[in-house]
Amino acid sequence: MIDRTRHDLASPEMTAFRGKLEGLRGPQFWRSLEELSQTEDFEHYVHREFPEQASEWHDPVGRRKFLQLMGASLALAGVSGCVVQPEEKIVPYVRAPEQIIPGRPLFFASAAVHDGYGYGVLVESHMGRPTKLEGNPDHPASLGATDAFTQASILTLYDPDRSQVVTQNARVSTWNNLLNSLIGLRPQLLGDKGARLRILSGSFTSPTLTRLMGELFAANRFPDARWHLHDPAGLDSSHAGTQFAVSHPDGGPTELTAVHHLDQADLIVSLDADLFGWGPAKLADARAFAARREAVASDPAAIMNRLYVIEPGPTITGAAAD
Repeated sequence: MIDRTRHDLASPEMTAFRGKLEGLRGPQFWRSLEELSQTEDFEHYVHREFPEQASEWHDPVGRRKFLQLMGASLALAGVSGCVVQPEEKIVPYVRAPEQIIPGRPLFFASAAVHDGYGYGVLVESHMGRPTKLEGNPDHPASLGATDAFTQASILTLYDPDRSQVVTQNARVSTWNNLLNSLIGLRPQLLGDKGARLRILSGSFTSPTLTRLMGELFAANRFPDARWHLHDPAGLDSSHAGTQFAVSHPDGGPTELTAVHHLDQADLIVSLDADLFGWGPAKLADARAFAARREAVASDPAAIMNRLYVIEPGPTITGAAAD
């Protein structure tokens, strides 16, 4: 039974109940500058950082104005206000690199790799530092588009925690030490034809790396060696499903990838398949799907495609269907 009777908030019972709740509370955290300002440490901080404006803190009107004007300064003071930057000398180029002009960016065609597949991108570079990625309209995998992962991948170049040196047994090493170690192991590996040689990597579709793999496993070198491919969230299930759907009588290739032509489809039904958010053709599929919608805007006689999605959770493809 639930007691729905009204209780006086000032009654002794409610006062005792509130006292029990106060005792059950955990650590208290301030949620705003107003709450934080009541602490002795914060008032001392205000007097030390802003001695001229500290007198306004206890004035209700001046205090509100002080918060409005100095809120950003207070938030940033604890982050960078106490950091003393070392002196740096700016020296101009004695011989400027080719094509580098201060204030004028350069653009390069490159590729961003996701799940072993390359997506054509155009890289904007300022003074030798890449700053922005956009899709390459001449690349069939991107067609001028990018996704959130590609846009964010530029930050990996400036990640202070990324691997920058060769390590051996969690210790810093050098490329020369690595090459010397491999050269020392080569006679032993050649003796047993690479039976104890194992290489682990992620999936890739690079033709150059595929050629090098073939040369490594040649009959006269390491025919018994093994190259293991592993991806935490790879496309193994997709390949297995495509292989089952095609069902080659002679077995056929072990990895098959479905190629969609959404620009030619009038009706698209997606069963728990995020066509626009996952897979090697996500950007091309999204552009092909949108092309039919754009055709309707320019030609009223054109037939707009229809997209139906059945999925257990919301995806980018489901949002497009909505």
